Amino acid sequence: MNHYGRTAQNHWAQHAPQQLEAIEDSERFFTEMGAEIATQISELTAQLETSPSLRVETAGSLGDNGGSYVDQVASKMTARRIAEEVVMNQMVWIRDPSLSLPEARQEWEETRAADENLIRWAEGIQDSPYPVHSTVELEQKAMDWAVPLWFLEGLLAAEIPAQYAREHQQVLTEAANQRFQREIR
Repeated sequence: MNHYGRTAQNHWAQHAPQQLEAIEDSERFFTEMGAEIATQISELTAQLETSPSLRVETAGSLGDNGGSYVDQVASKMTARRIAEEVVMNQMVWIRDPSLSLPEARQEWEETRAADENLIRWAEGIQDSPYPVHSTVELEQKAMDWAVPLWFLEGLLAAEIPAQYAREHQQVLTEAANQRFQREIR
Protein backbone atom coordinates (compact mmCIF):
# COMPACT_ATOMS: atom_id res chain seq x y z
CA MET A 1 0.00 0.00 0.00
CA ASN A 2 1.40 3.39 -0.98
CA HIS A 3 1.33 6.66 0.97
CA TYR A 4 -2.00 7.72 -0.53
CA GLY A 5 -3.66 4.44 0.39
CA ARG A 6 -2.42 4.67 3.99
CA THR A 7 -3.55 8.30 4.20
CA ALA A 8 -7.01 7.33 2.92
CA GLN A 9 -7.26 4.41 5.33
CA ASN A 10 -6.29 6.58 8.30
CA HIS A 11 -8.72 9.31 7.27
CA TRP A 12 -11.58 6.86 6.88
CA ALA A 13 -10.75 5.24 10.23
CA GLN A 14 -11.07 8.63 11.91
CA HIS A 15 -13.93 10.21 9.95
CA ALA A 16 -16.02 7.32 8.59
CA PRO A 17 -15.42 4.24 10.75
CA GLN A 18 -18.76 2.67 9.81
CA GLN A 19 -17.91 2.79 6.11
CA LEU A 20 -14.46 1.39 6.82
CA GLU A 21 -15.92 -1.54 8.75
CA ALA A 22 -18.23 -2.33 5.82
CA ILE A 23 -15.26 -2.94 3.51
CA GLU A 24 -14.59 -6.66 3.22
CA ASP A 25 -10.86 -6.57 2.39
CA SER A 26 -9.70 -3.13 3.48
CA GLU A 27 -6.02 -3.85 2.76
CA ARG A 28 -6.76 -4.64 -0.89
CA PHE A 29 -9.31 -1.81 -1.16
CA PHE A 30 -6.88 0.87 0.04
CA THR A 31 -3.96 -0.60 -1.92
CA GLU A 32 -6.02 -0.30 -5.11
CA MET A 33 -7.33 3.12 -4.10
CA GLY A 34 -3.78 4.34 -3.42
CA ALA A 35 -2.63 3.15 -6.84
CA GLU A 36 -5.59 4.85 -8.54
CA ILE A 37 -4.94 8.08 -6.61
CA ALA A 38 -1.27 8.04 -7.66
CA THR A 39 -2.25 7.50 -11.31
CA GLN A 40 -4.81 10.32 -11.28
CA ILE A 41 -2.34 12.67 -9.57
CA SER A 42 0.29 11.92 -12.21
CA GLU A 43 -2.19 12.51 -15.03
CA LEU A 44 -3.51 15.77 -13.57
CA THR A 45 0.03 16.98 -12.83
CA ALA A 46 0.97 16.40 -16.47
CA GLN A 47 -2.11 18.33 -17.59
CA LEU A 48 -1.31 21.22 -15.26
CA GLU A 49 2.27 21.34 -16.54
CA THR A 50 1.47 21.18 -20.25
CA SER A 51 -1.95 22.64 -20.96
CA PRO A 52 -1.63 26.37 -21.73
CA SER A 53 -4.97 27.13 -20.09
CA LEU A 54 -4.09 25.18 -16.93
CA ARG A 55 -0.34 25.76 -16.79
CA VAL A 56 1.01 26.49 -13.35
CA GLU A 57 3.65 29.17 -13.58
CA THR A 58 5.75 30.85 -10.95
CA ALA A 59 6.73 34.49 -11.31
CA GLY A 60 10.22 33.61 -12.57
CA SER A 61 9.15 30.93 -15.03
CA LEU A 62 7.62 33.31 -17.56
CA GLY A 63 10.77 34.24 -19.47
CA ASP A 64 11.72 33.22 -22.99
CA ASN A 65 13.63 30.16 -21.78
CA GLY A 66 10.96 29.04 -19.33
CA GLY A 67 12.75 30.41 -16.27
CA SER A 68 15.60 29.07 -14.22
CA TYR A 69 15.93 25.48 -13.11
CA VAL A 70 14.65 26.45 -9.66
CA ASP A 71 11.62 28.16 -11.22
CA GLN A 72 10.88 25.09 -13.32
CA VAL A 73 11.15 22.81 -10.27
CA ALA A 74 8.89 25.16 -8.29
CA SER A 75 6.34 25.11 -11.10
CA LYS A 76 6.39 21.30 -11.25
CA MET A 77 6.09 20.99 -7.47
CA THR A 78 3.19 23.44 -7.43
CA ALA A 79 1.40 21.49 -10.17
CA ARG A 80 1.93 18.27 -8.19
CA ARG A 81 0.58 19.77 -4.96
CA ILE A 82 -2.48 21.14 -6.73
CA ALA A 83 -3.11 17.76 -8.35
CA GLU A 84 -2.75 16.00 -4.99
CA GLU A 85 -5.22 18.38 -3.38
CA VAL A 86 -7.78 17.94 -6.15
CA VAL A 87 -7.55 14.14 -6.34
CA MET A 88 -7.47 13.60 -2.58
CA ASN A 89 -10.50 15.86 -2.22
CA GLN A 90 -12.39 13.84 -4.84
CA MET A 91 -11.37 10.37 -3.70
CA VAL A 92 -10.39 10.40 -0.04
CA TRP A 93 -11.71 13.23 2.07
CA ILE A 94 -15.13 11.84 2.88
CA ARG A 95 -17.49 13.02 5.53
CA ASP A 96 -19.20 10.77 8.02
CA PRO A 97 -22.91 10.90 7.14
CA SER A 98 -23.71 10.42 10.84
CA LEU A 99 -22.26 13.85 11.68
CA SER A 100 -24.70 16.51 12.74
CA LEU A 101 -24.89 19.62 10.58
CA PRO A 102 -22.79 21.73 13.00
CA GLU A 103 -20.18 18.93 13.23
CA ALA A 104 -20.12 18.60 9.45
CA ARG A 105 -19.69 22.38 9.11
CA GLN A 106 -16.84 22.38 11.63
CA GLU A 107 -15.10 19.55 9.76
CA TRP A 108 -15.64 21.33 6.44
CA GLU A 109 -14.19 24.58 7.83
CA GLU A 110 -11.08 22.69 8.94
CA THR A 111 -10.48 21.17 5.50
CA ARG A 112 -11.77 23.76 3.02
CA ALA A 113 -9.52 25.91 0.88
CA ALA A 114 -8.66 29.07 2.79
CA ASP A 115 -9.78 32.47 1.52
CA GLU A 116 -6.08 33.38 1.50
CA ASN A 117 -5.70 31.10 -1.54
CA LEU A 118 -8.00 33.41 -3.49
CA ILE A 119 -6.00 36.43 -2.34
CA ARG A 120 -2.71 34.76 -3.36
CA TRP A 121 -4.24 33.94 -6.76
CA ALA A 122 -5.10 37.63 -7.29
CA GLU A 123 -1.65 38.73 -6.10
CA GLY A 124 -0.05 36.21 -8.45
CA ILE A 125 -1.91 37.64 -11.43
CA GLN A 126 -1.03 41.19 -10.37
CA ASP A 127 2.66 40.28 -9.93
CA SER A 128 2.82 38.56 -13.31
CA PRO A 129 4.61 40.45 -16.07
CA TYR A 130 1.55 39.60 -18.18
CA PRO A 131 -1.37 40.24 -15.79
CA VAL A 132 -3.98 39.02 -18.22
CA HIS A 133 -6.85 36.74 -17.33
CA SER A 134 -9.62 35.42 -19.49
CA THR A 135 -13.29 35.96 -18.86
CA VAL A 136 -13.74 32.19 -18.91
CA GLU A 137 -11.10 31.78 -16.19
CA LEU A 138 -12.76 34.45 -14.05
CA GLU A 139 -16.21 32.93 -14.52
CA GLN A 140 -14.89 29.49 -13.58
CA LYS A 141 -13.10 30.87 -10.52
CA ALA A 142 -16.27 32.72 -9.49
CA MET A 143 -18.29 29.53 -9.84
CA ASP A 144 -15.72 27.40 -7.96
CA TRP A 145 -15.48 29.87 -5.09
CA ALA A 146 -19.20 30.85 -5.20
CA VAL A 147 -18.32 34.54 -5.35
CA PRO A 148 -19.81 37.14 -7.68
CA LEU A 149 -17.80 38.04 -10.75
CA TRP A 150 -17.64 41.67 -9.64
CA PHE A 151 -15.87 40.55 -6.45
CA LEU A 152 -13.10 38.82 -8.41
CA GLU A 153 -12.76 41.78 -10.76
CA GLY A 154 -12.47 44.09 -7.75
CA LEU A 155 -9.97 41.76 -6.08
CA LEU A 156 -7.77 41.83 -9.18
CA ALA A 157 -8.07 45.61 -9.51
CA ALA A 158 -7.40 46.30 -5.82
CA GLU A 159 -4.05 47.75 -4.89
CA ILE A 160 -3.97 45.43 -1.88
CA PRO A 161 -6.12 42.32 -2.49
CA ALA A 162 -6.01 41.24 1.17
CA GLN A 163 -7.46 44.59 2.25
CA TYR A 164 -10.15 44.35 -0.43
CA ALA A 165 -11.03 40.86 0.86
CA ARG A 166 -11.27 42.15 4.45
CA GLU A 167 -13.52 45.00 3.30
CA HIS A 168 -15.76 42.46 1.56
CA GLN A 169 -15.64 39.76 4.25
CA GLN A 170 -19.42 39.35 4.06
CA VAL A 171 -19.08 38.23 0.42
CA LEU A 172 -16.47 35.63 1.40
CA THR A 173 -18.58 34.43 4.33
CA GLU A 174 -21.65 34.01 2.11
CA ALA A 175 -19.52 32.24 -0.50
CA ALA A 176 -18.25 29.82 2.15
CA ASN A 177 -21.86 29.13 3.18
CA GLN A 178 -22.81 28.40 -0.42
CA ARG A 179 -19.81 26.09 -0.95
CA PHE A 180 -20.68 24.20 2.23
CA GLN A 181 -24.27 23.79 1.06
CA ARG A 182 -22.96 22.50 -2.27
CA GLU A 183 -20.79 20.00 -0.43
CA ILE A 184 -23.51 18.49 1.74
CA ARG A 185 -26.05 18.05 -1.06
